[in-house]
Amino acid sequence: MKKKYSLSKKDFVYLAVIFLLVVALTLVSVLFANSKKETEPSYYDMKCNSFSVQNFNLSKGQIVFIGDSITDFYPLDDFYADLPLATYNRGIGGDTTEGVLNRLKVSLYDLQPSKIVLMIGTNDVNGRKSHESTVTNYRRILQNIRENLPSVELYCMSLIPLNDVLETYANIDTEESTRRILALNTEIPTLAEEFNATYLNIFPLLADENNRLIETYSDDGLHLNTAGFQVWTALIKPYLQ
Repeated sequence: MKKKYSLSKKDFVYLAVIFLLVVALTLVSVLFANSKKETEPSYYDMKCNSFSVQNFNLSKGQIVFIGDSITDFYPLDDFYADLPLATYNRGIGGDTTEGVLNRLKVSLYDLQPSKIVLMIGTNDVNGRKSHESTVTNYRRILQNIRENLPSVELYCMSLIPLNDVLETYANIDTEESTRRILALNTEIPTLAEEFNATYLNIFPLLADENNRLIETYSDDGLHLNTAGFQVWTALIKPYLQ
C-alpha cells in the first residue's frame, strides 16, 4: 500500500508565504499600472504642452483657428498659405467649451493674434452637456477674449451638421444631437453680437434637406474631409485676407 503524503506544518508555512508573495506582487503590479495611467498626460494636456513650446517660435499678430477635432484636422497650410498672415491651428480633438475656456492663454493670448476663428460646442452636444452650461461657457470664452484681446477680429462659426453614419460606430443619437446643434446655433449669433464678433453660419452650406451633413463633405459623419474644408475655406477666407 502506498503511503499517503501529508503536508507538514513547515510545508503549510512555505505555501502560505508563496501565496502571500503572489498576492503582494499582483497588488504592486495593479497599483503601478494605475499610478502610471494616472500620471500619463491626456491628449488635451499633450496638445497644450505642445502649443506652449511652439509659441516660442511663432510670430505674434497672426491668425489662430481654435476649437475641437473639426479644427484640429483642418490642414490650414493647404488652404491659407497664400495669405499675408500665418495661420496657426489650436484645435484639440475631443475638446469642449470648458476645455477651450481653460486654455485660452496658451492657445491665444501667448500668440496675441490679430484674428481668431472659433468653432466649438460639438462635443458638448454629443457629450450631452446641458444647453445652458454650453451657452454660459461660450459667453465666458468670448468675454475673456475681449478682455484680453480687445481689438482682435473675432469670427464665431456655427456648429456643423452631423449625419447618420455616426450611429454605425458611435453611441450618438444624430436626431437628438442635430436638434441640440440647431438650438446652440440660434444662440451663437446673439453671443457674437454681444461681444462685437462676426458670426458665420456654415451649417446650411454643409447640410442636406434633413439637416444632416452631406455625405460628400465627410467620411465619418462628424469630421470634414477635403471637400468639406473647401466649403469652410470659401466662407471664411475673404475675412482673413
